Amino acid sequence: MPEKKRQLLQVEDLHVSFAIQGGRVEAVRGVSFSMFKGTVVALVGESGSGKSVIAQSILRILPSNGTIDSGRILFHDRELGKKPVDIAGLKTRDPYLYQMRGGRISMVFQEPMTALSPLHTVGNQIEEALRLHRNMGHAESKEETVDILRLVGFPDPKGGYERYPFELSGGLRQRAVIAMALICNPAMIIADEPTTALDVTVQAQILKLMKQLQKKFDTAILLITHDLGVVANMADEVVVVYHGKLMEAGPVETIFNHPQHPYLKALMAAVPHFDMKKGERLVSLRDMGKEKVNAVSEFSSRYRVRGFEDKSEPHLVVKNLGKEFITRKGSFFTAGEDSKVIAVDDVSFEIMPGECLGLVGESGSGKTTVSKLIMRAISATSGQVLMNSKSGMIDVLGLNGPDLFEYRRKIQMIFQDPFSSLNPRMTVKSILLEPFDVHKVGDPESRERDVVDLMKLVGLDPRFLNRYPHSFSGGQRQRIGIARALALHPEIMICDEPVSALDVSVQAQILNLLNDLRTELGLTSLFISHNLAVVNYVADRIAVMCRGKLVELAPREVLFANPVHPYTKSLLASVPYPDLDRLLDFESIQYTGEDYTSTWPDAFKPNENSGLSAIHLENGHVVLANENVDLRELV
Repeated sequence: MPEKKRQLLQVEDLHVSFAIQGGRVEAVRGVSFSMFKGTVVALVGESGSGKSVIAQSILRILPSNGTIDSGRILFHDRELGKKPVDIAGLKTRDPYLYQMRGGRISMVFQEPMTALSPLHTVGNQIEEALRLHRNMGHAESKEETVDILRLVGFPDPKGGYERYPFELSGGLRQRAVIAMALICNPAMIIADEPTTALDVTVQAQILKLMKQLQKKFDTAILLITHDLGVVANMADEVVVVYHGKLMEAGPVETIFNHPQHPYLKALMAAVPHFDMKKGERLVSLRDMGKEKVNAVSEFSSRYRVRGFEDKSEPHLVVKNLGKEFITRKGSFFTAGEDSKVIAVDDVSFEIMPGECLGLVGESGSGKTTVSKLIMRAISATSGQVLMNSKSGMIDVLGLNGPDLFEYRRKIQMIFQDPFSSLNPRMTVKSILLEPFDVHKVGDPESRERDVVDLMKLVGLDPRFLNRYPHSFSGGQRQRIGIARALALHPEIMICDEPVSALDVSVQAQILNLLNDLRTELGLTSLFISHNLAVVNYVADRIAVMCRGKLVELAPREVLFANPVHPYTKSLLASVPYPDLDRLLDFESIQYTGEDYTSTWPDAFKPNENSGLSAIHLENGHVVLANENVDLRELV
């Protein structure tokens, strides 16, 4: 019989509230669960469900207005013998809390850049825990810090010890935070959304690392997340919370194979996946109900993009687009050599009228730079951008003055962060009226009417027009951003990671809304994301970028069924499915410090005579440098 795991933590009937103006808000209402040594418990729920408040309560780091009203948090600390400690009952300045935090229970925070001090090296911050909890000298603590950096996969542990957080990539920063959590060999680690801000390949590496270290140290992990794919690949037990209440709890197999609570079933149906049938919609937890997009609304009949009549011609053409940035290493007083960074390298693609082209790749691949070049927010170093309009083909990169001003009315952008993309000092009405004012469109009466119609179009109540952005949720703010982008009746919409900052259920709402608007209004769109499942749901064709180059372009169903480029295969292999029958192969996941271009076949490598131009599938072949190459024979 397998050895029975020792109980480590018991949360019993926990109630937590916060004092606000006018009363108290209950954030956690009667939550109970247990954790055992060496197991992973996933705490699942949306933003505002109380996940992070539970974690803060365990560590007793609640904000000053937060109070544990009742309940117990029993921690079975092996260093104190058999008697458990009731963490909830300890006084704020109890000496044990200082020993426990970092020494017995540590935390991996959601955003590694803000979790690390920008003023201290990575090594200083990690070894600080050893000095506090182990009373070690500098030489000994430095040696252990270098060892833990090696253990968490730093390519150069000694060099990493001396580096500052801003010198590291997001993945390495997260590894540094994990090293900081592990350095004192705690009995339990709380990981609060440890992979949310990471690319899919880096996420897979971090999950593999956490899995390996958890087994090596026999550490219990409380994994806080809303990503059910991560839960399926990591968790032994699952606890689902909603609005501070426990909805369902049990072994991961039971939760995924036999979900009981309607909330859990709806949460699973809101996740986009690669097996969705054509026309299948995501299930939103909060349907827009009566305020759904109305296909016969007066606004959409006025709005529908008519543009040019020949739908066989592309709407947007990008040819051999390139962008170089020059970085200067000198200072005001000293000269230094300039270095050149190629952000976009000979990228070509076309978008047909009414089509959605997905542009995917990791951070730094050049996706957003391409969108900025198309928007003329930055100037291209080389290449062409052509837009087909009523007046014929427009050379976008050659536009100036009034022509450029008019072009920017025809192409609009939905930004990644709904919190920072809206002016906090303007009401929603002012935000939606601003495009009309800038471009001098319509009279006051028509503008008022259009603003009301825009609110209805994105499923918001026009009565909210006089509110400020801070009074809306993240999903509602993103809808306001979509309404603002639609105000000028653009022909082309660029969506730059429009759902990456949103919960899975709110994400489902926004994706359904974008699909409805594209169908109803005839919009042509470029959808940028690093989430392949999201792109699979919204795009007709998908282009894959790596290190500034376009490495593969194919119809959605072809790309996912039979990817041909090694980088595309790596991306797809790193996606965590919310399915216990298709778990990640952690053994095959490698650290991606290597340059993927080194694995390309010779036919892919640029030479003096042919640049790497647009690559796309035609009848199972790849068009490369104007020649048909059967890539399946090469890879």
